[in-house]
Amino acid sequence: MELLAESVVRFGDVDQNNTMNLLVHRIQLVMLVVVFSLLGVNSGQAKHLYKYTDEQGVVHVTDREPETDQVVEKRQVKAENRNSFKISNERSGDNNRQIFQNLLYGPIELQVRVTESENLITEPPLPQSFVLPRGFRGEKVVYKAANPRRSMRYRISASAVPGEPNVRHDDRVRYLPPFPADESFRVSQGFNGTRTHNSPDAIYAIDIPMPVGTPIRAARDGVVMEVDEDFFGAGTDLSRYGARANSIRVWHDDGTMSVYAHLAPERVLVQPGEVILAGEVIAESGNTGFSTGPHLHFVIQRNVGMRLESVPFVFMAGNGQSIRPETGVRLRGMSTP
Repeated sequence: MELLAESVVRFGDVDQNNTMNLLVHRIQLVMLVVVFSLLGVNSGQAKHLYKYTDEQGVVHVTDREPETDQVVEKRQVKAENRNSFKISNERSGDNNRQIFQNLLYGPIELQVRVTESENLITEPPLPQSFVLPRGFRGEKVVYKAANPRRSMRYRISASAVPGEPNVRHDDRVRYLPPFPADESFRVSQGFNGTRTHNSPDAIYAIDIPMPVGTPIRAARDGVVMEVDEDFFGAGTDLSRYGARANSIRVWHDDGTMSVYAHLAPERVLVQPGEVILAGEVIAESGNTGFSTGPHLHFVIQRNVGMRLESVPFVFMAGNGQSIRPETGVRLRGMSTP
């Protein structure tokens, strides 16, 4: 499960949601556009939810208008802003200072590239990657005219990956099974899963089938880095549902991150920036996004340099033992140590 934010700065066109002005060498004014996307969702996008009861008494909730003769309850929901960074420009003499802001509750790595340019010098030279600590806002790039007598033009693209690059997972950590102590569930897809976990960011991800509404507990202490909880619906159409899983990303003290995905809509119980402890109930399980049935997708990831990589881990088991979550293994919930 990859989380990637992208920003494209263009000249020559206008977007009514994100526009900013750049004064180009004294006299020329060029309109720039910043377009952000994270897992395919637009910032501040409003949508509707539809709820109805069918002839068999089954209640349906969907974000697509249903074709039914039953009475449908409709309400509007505003999607949360999920941008991981913000870019703005400030004029400084004849130069343009580019200001970056980290919007996540944890570090990100940001890469900036020039895709088109005319009469341009950048300091530092691009492409370049920057690590933005939590809460960072400041200058990272200055754009100058190579020939001061001429105007400059440029197009840049920027992408971000959560986490500080090249941290090491603390292999001494044993994770708490992420469900209540009185529950027991079998791993349907463990490490090196061949069905849907064949990319580097998911090789060591696991799937745990469980009923919708099962309390999800934090497997390890950390800081809630980001939350998504406004997606409804599930299916096996990757183009439609691949980017629509409700999830929580938690940043740990060794720099790695855990992700809890396919959560129930609007049932996340924690907020970005909140410190959570292992065993704390943080959400309810669901069946959202690219999914064949209700389950929890759980993975530990680290940033290895502008890409996410999953890492192996172990859960706590009875009698002080550890258990590796391979396919078919039954996990039993445990009390907080």
